[in-house]
Amino acid sequence: MTIRSYLDRFVHPRVAAIATVGALLWLASFAVAAIGLGIRTSSPLWSIRLFAASGYLGLFGMGTIAACALWLGGVRVVQVTRRFAG
Repeated sequence: MTIRSYLDRFVHPRVAAIATVGALLWLASFAVAAIGLGIRTSSPLWSIRLFAASGYLGLFGMGTIAACALWLGGVRVVQVTRRFAG
């Protein structure tokens, strides 16, 4: 079983792919912060820039995940209201 076939069972493949990209961006922000931590003594200016970039990257990744969760929540609300309405 591939990852794609596993995700197809639960949500639309595009939503799953977008949420996965969001999770990868969020995880990448930790790597960028770690690099900034590693170079803080040799290049303090770049360290500050990397910490700021990691914050924005993590925020964008979490925002992407939240947008997917809101989309799926909206789809579920529509499903439930259609079931009871008609």
